[in-house]
Amino acid sequence: FPLMVDGRELANRGAFNGQILKALVEASTAWLKSNQQLVNSLNVFPVPDGDTGTNMLLTMQAAYNEVMNSKETNAGKVAHAIAQGALMGARGNSGVILSQLWRGFARGLDSLEEIDGNTLLQALIESRNTAYKGVVRPVEGTILTVAKDVAAAAEQLKGQSFSIDWLETIVEAADQSVQKTPELLPILKQAGVVDSGGKGLFLILEGMLRFIKGQSLEAPST
Repeated sequence: FPLMVDGRELANRGAFNGQILKALVEASTAWLKSNQQLVNSLNVFPVPDGDTGTNMLLTMQAAYNEVMNSKETNAGKVAHAIAQGALMGARGNSGVILSQLWRGFARGLDSLEEIDGNTLLQALIESRNTAYKGVVRPVEGTILTVAKDVAAAAEQLKGQSFSIDWLETIVEAADQSVQKTPELLPILKQAGVVDSGGKGLFLILEGMLRFIKGQSLEAPST
C-alpha cells in the first residue's frame, strides 16, 4: 500500500500527531510484510510451527485496518483504536503479546493530542509493563525481553525531544536485544536462531525508522 506522507518531514518536528502515528503503523506493517518469511523461518519457540511472522503481520494489519480511514489527529485516540484492532485481530502467541504491547502503548498516551519524546517514553514503559503482566509465565529471550530493552533504552533518552536519533537509539537497542536472545533461551541457541517474536518487534520499529529516513519498505532485509 502506498504511504500517504513522506516520513522525512517528521524527522525535525520533535512531536507527532495521530495521523503520523497511523503512517508509522502503516510503514511498520509494510516492513513486517516484506520480512514475513524471515520471521517465520526463525520460529522454534514455543512451538516450531513457522508462523510467527504471519501471526504478527495479521495482528498488525488488523491494527492498521482499525485506523486506515480515520481522519482523527489525536494521538491517544488513534493509539487506542490501533490497540483495539490488534486485540480483536491478534493471532497466535506472538500476536497476543503484540496486542498487549499496543494496549500498554495506548494506555501510556491516554488521550494526548501529540506524542513527544517524554510521552513516547511513558508509552514504551507502559507497553512493556502491560505485556509482562499479560503473560502468566514471562520467558526471557523472547519478544518480552526486546520490549523491556527498548523501554530501558528509551529511559536513557529522558528529556530529549523526539528525533531520528531517538528512534535510532531504540531500534539499535531492539536489534542488540534480539541478537542476545539465544543466550537467554537455550532452545534458540540449539537451533542457531534468534527469537522470532523479538525479531518481529524489531522489524516493526525498524519499519518506522526506515519510513522517517525515506528508505524503501519493499525489499526484505538480509
